[in-house]
Amino acid sequence: MCQGYALFVALLAASAAPVSAAEPARLNDALAAYDAKDYGTCADTLARIDAAPAGLPSGGDLFYVECLAAAGRTDAAVAVLDARLAQGRIDVQELMHKDRPGLNRLRASPAWPALLARAETLDAARQARLDQPLRQALLARVEKDQAVRQKAIDEENTPASWQQTVAVDQDNTAWLKTMVAKKGWPTRTSVGEDGSKAAFLIAQHATLDPAFQEQVLALMQAALAQKEADPSDVAMLQDRVLLHQGKPQLYGTQFKTEPDGTMVLDRTQDIDGLDARRATMGLPPIAEYKASLSEVYHAPVR
Repeated sequence: MCQGYALFVALLAASAAPVSAAEPARLNDALAAYDAKDYGTCADTLARIDAAPAGLPSGGDLFYVECLAAAGRTDAAVAVLDARLAQGRIDVQELMHKDRPGLNRLRASPAWPALLARAETLDAARQARLDQPLRQALLARVEKDQAVRQKAIDEENTPASWQQTVAVDQDNTAWLKTMVAKKGWPTRTSVGEDGSKAAFLIAQHATLDPAFQEQVLALMQAALAQKEADPSDVAMLQDRVLLHQGKPQLYGTQFKTEPDGTMVLDRTQDIDGLDARRATMGLPPIAEYKASLSEVYHAPVR
């Protein structure tokens, strides 16, 4: 599930090699600059990512505010807050309580009381616009989705253990198809960041209905153009759709499991350019992704 700003905090110790200006800005470069207390470079790197078609991934907006504020660019930080709070992309509780240099600086400024009042007003207005029944239904369904998958992993991650996910996936897919037909794709604005992420997960696991996945991919790509979807989610679904069509994936998010349990990267276009493509969608380098998969699935990954 979406970890938001906590993802960036957890990765602050990560290092990243410098890249040339011709290469896409990477989250790892922003994290490395932040770790080195080079907050201006962190903010500039995130600005480049934000300006790209895919934009910042989930959690990136508050990190952007943090870097701007830590660099002393208070007006810019406030401008980003105003825009992203209205979109539901800033967690107000984290804004109020997260212990970070930039956020602490904002809270200590004379402008903070007015800023906080505006943040609470914007967040309340956004919450009032949410389709709460749909959001709650999405969250309840994805909770079942994740629970049955965790059970499969805990039961030695075998093909037989994964069979128990089929019934849940079929039920969730049928329900989501009905909801999309009635209301359109659940976006960040309509169901919040967590609701939108839940909808993606259900669609990503609708592997028995590839036509629906293709339909959702088009809807999510349109949502991404409006910053209403997470770029990494779009990348993962696009890879899954491409592979089902018999084509190599673009972003290296999909793996297949060998008989001995080893997870192996599925067919992928242009391996040499893979990390650069992943960076444009807010995905970590493939080596880091493989390490994460190995930890989650308790299996060797190559």
